[in-house]
Amino acid sequence: MRGWLLFHNDVADDVPEAPEIRRFIEVGKRRGIKLEALRPRDFELIVSTEREWRAEYAGGKLPKPDFIIPRTGSETSYFTLAVIRQFERMGVPLINGAEAVEACADKLQTLQLLSASGLPIPRTILAKFPVDVDVIERELGFPVVVKKLRSTRGAGVVLCQDRDQFDDLASLLGDAGYQSDFIFQQYIARSHGRDVRLLVIGGEIAAAMERRSLNGNFKSNISLGGTGECIIPPVDMAQLAIEASKALRLDIAGIDILYDENGYRICEANSSPGFVGLEKACPVSVPDKVLDYVTTRLKPPAEPTKRSLWSRIPFVGRTKEKPREKEKA
Repeated sequence: MRGWLLFHNDVADDVPEAPEIRRFIEVGKRRGIKLEALRPRDFELIVSTEREWRAEYAGGKLPKPDFIIPRTGSETSYFTLAVIRQFERMGVPLINGAEAVEACADKLQTLQLLSASGLPIPRTILAKFPVDVDVIERELGFPVVVKKLRSTRGAGVVLCQDRDQFDDLASLLGDAGYQSDFIFQQYIARSHGRDVRLLVIGGEIAAAMERRSLNGNFKSNISLGGTGECIIPPVDMAQLAIEASKALRLDIAGIDILYDENGYRICEANSSPGFVGLEKACPVSVPDKVLDYVTTRLKPPAEPTKRSLWSRIPFVGRTKEKPREKEKA
């Protein structure tokens, strides 16, 4: 079996995601699965009226893989989505598909889809410059969270404590020429400095950890120095994460959940979740879990036996009654 990992950088690059790509390749090799990391920008996509769709890579041809795992996350561009869609329409299984990857690359779209499915999220407003601070104060109150639409590992997220601090930041962003690159979000006080990351694979919880910040920072990301503790999530939290992954059509999902006064709220969803911190906190090999799912999904269905064929036919006759006990004399 052979598969591709779509990744924006070279595997040897000094970027936070590269070690995870190398882990995938190493685990795949141990399991007899050949994994290659390919850059989306190096593809040439050919679409013709004869439906002879092709994709060339770095000026040459590659045999079609058995599956593709996009690991592009918030850096997913239009071109990357076009590559994913091309292979979807060529019949290659995608773990995750274009629709799911696109939904998670844009934080507002993620929240729109979750809200449309009736799932709890923080109240959110799309930034429009100049910002009407009165609207922000009325709808969200202060403190308020400011986020870039496309960001990862806690970068591009700021907590503004009051109206004056928010007004200064909004003016700075407006003067810098930003238009719709940010969202403003309700601050969930009970979850200050802590949240739960749940890894969902194939509609099941593979692992979960509670993340806590250091020094009172409101962001709990492991990449920013936070700590992680492996937990068994409560049933309602686990079910919320599974429902979120289904709403976003994610085969693999990193769902971040905040503690709220009335339960939980979904903060974010990731289509290519990082797992270095999760593996340190929990006794789990994420690449093995993912490849277990891929192997199961690609396994051809077993030929039905004669017995299994009969078992599919509903029995509509009378059920066998339990023999009556003989009456005592």
